[in-house]
Amino acid sequence: MLLLDMGAEYHCYISDITCSFPVNGKFTEDQKAIYNIVLDAQSSVMKAMKPGIDWTDMHRLAEHVILEGLLKLGLIRGSIEDLKKNHIAALFFPHGLGHLMGLDTHDVGGYPKGLERIDEPGIRNLRTRRVLQKGMVITVEPGLYFIDANIDPALKDPITSQFLNAEILERFRDFGGVRIEDDVIVTEDGIENITQCPRTVDDIEHLMATGEWKQK
Repeated sequence: MLLLDMGAEYHCYISDITCSFPVNGKFTEDQKAIYNIVLDAQSSVMKAMKPGIDWTDMHRLAEHVILEGLLKLGLIRGSIEDLKKNHIAALFFPHGLGHLMGLDTHDVGGYPKGLERIDEPGIRNLRTRRVLQKGMVITVEPGLYFIDANIDPALKDPITSQFLNAEILERFRDFGGVRIEDDVIVTEDGIENITQCPRTVDDIEHLMATGEWKQK
């Protein structure tokens, strides 16, 4: 998998987009499974976003979808409640869900006076905890990665190790990771996604095989 985090500047305004795809143009079954977990997490968040929604809740929603996907693959085990209580999602999704964007890639205003960070793995790295307002521009960028520096200590820990399937995890040691990042505007009753990239497995494989993609 190749992960590219990039953007362009236009009249002093910034974009920030991440694409992940297989370098040979064809997803393996493992790559497809991990990619679709991240895409499902992003889609679930985008469907839930609207004015009045707390961005912290959106991060937790992404974590929930990622945990469900990892459970189905057998990479982790246990109840969703216990997995959340022990911050297992943060082992694979260690960064925040997204950030405000405008004149800077990580724009100001994420933590106005009186709004503090939550000191928990993963969610402590959120660049904003704001309640969404109409007109905000924010990135939505869940990710899922297999990082030895995170996995090895967790496998040695008597608490977190009980939630990890070491045998299946070994198969993903050299996987790398997937992040999907789009830029969205909060509208009156939802969002407008202003990123135009192929996102489904079929669209990516078609583009890489033919060089053609019809924007939707």
